[in-house]
Amino acid sequence: MYRALITVLLFALPLAAQADVYRSVDAQGHVQYSDTPSPGAQLVTSADVTAAQSPGDADKSAAQAQKINAEINDRLSQQAAARQVAQDTAAAHEQQCKQAKEAYQSAIQARRLFTMSADGQRQYLTDDQAEKQRVNYRMAMEAACKDSDSQ
Repeated sequence: MYRALITVLLFALPLAAQADVYRSVDAQGHVQYSDTPSPGAQLVTSADVTAAQSPGDADKSAAQAQKINAEINDRLSQQAAARQVAQDTAAAHEQQCKQAKEAYQSAIQARRLFTMSADGQRQYLTDDQAEKQRVNYRMAMEAACKDSDSQ
């Protein structure tokens, strides 16, 4: 009696927690799992795996279903983390671009540029040095904003 009850619970547990999961393969051949359908994606659920097994293999089926669910959840977690990294990287690039633009604008608007000496005194740049510094700021801004502008 207990064995029958355990078998029923093992089959019901994955079905109760079941959510539609879609499997797709991108252009580079990477397998991706998602909870939203995309063109060419196949619906994958733990119920499909357990239904394909014979009733005598209940323990194996439940273990396989749990393993597949764990793999799917792991892939979904990795994809979510990768999306978050991409968002964080884009935000960092935006901030770097903003800072480079501000430094360039400040150098363009300043009449005279200077550096600070070790003793905290201003050392003003010559006109040629200032022009080279402005060019350097411009190049740094273009490099920092290159990725930001293309998005």
